[in-house]
Amino acid sequence: MDLTDWLKNEALELGWDYCGAADIRPYHDYLASLAGNFIYQYPMAISLIFRLSDGAVDSILGQEQDKQMSFNNYCYHAVDHMQNINAVKLTRMIEKKGFRAYPIPASYGVYPEKLAGLVSHKLVARAAGLGWVGKSGLFLTSQDGPRVRLTTILTNAGLAAGQPVSNKCGSCTVCIDDCPAGAIGEWDHDTNLPRIDVYKCYKYQEERKRKWNIKIDRCICGLCQAICPRGQRLG
Repeated sequence: MDLTDWLKNEALELGWDYCGAADIRPYHDYLASLAGNFIYQYPMAISLIFRLSDGAVDSILGQEQDKQMSFNNYCYHAVDHMQNINAVKLTRMIEKKGFRAYPIPASYGVYPEKLAGLVSHKLVARAAGLGWVGKSGLFLTSQDGPRVRLTTILTNAGLAAGQPVSNKCGSCTVCIDDCPAGAIGEWDHDTNLPRIDVYKCYKYQEERKRKWNIKIDRCICGLCQAICPRGQRLG
């Protein structure tokens, strides 16, 4: 079994639904503008994707306070915690094979002024060929749409890299039309990326926390994740 197949088998055994490798050298300069020169020692990155429970995601379609708080705890306290623990395990397994590896925590912001983490999980997942960034700014897979959570491991292991796939959102504008924060704009054809105002999204969530008088770090909306036709199994 070659190294790439070994990695994918181990990732699936640890509970992830998708695993792919990306050559991130074309993105080094951009990534270094955030994370610094340490990124140059890692030519590859491993994208790891966990498929969320339909029941948990569907529950937030009504945007009710109790379901929102339950979904928040599910995503950030359960799924992300599981991913982070298993990323540490997989990192150590890679190191035991003689390679360098560095786990990037799931959804953990280290640049609050940019509402960004150390490395873009979506950039790595797209470069690995596991899906695309949709109009909502979320990462979508062909099979599960945006009902996924991502994490990343940087490495210098000689893995077979995937290739980016084309955006499959087509003419659908459901996420744009239904965003309660008005944070999703039209597609930017110059950058080939969605126009997302992350500060509008953040402000909406903070205002709802105050309205509901709840004391938690996040109270995510998640409506764009729940209503996307690509991921729905309702009916």
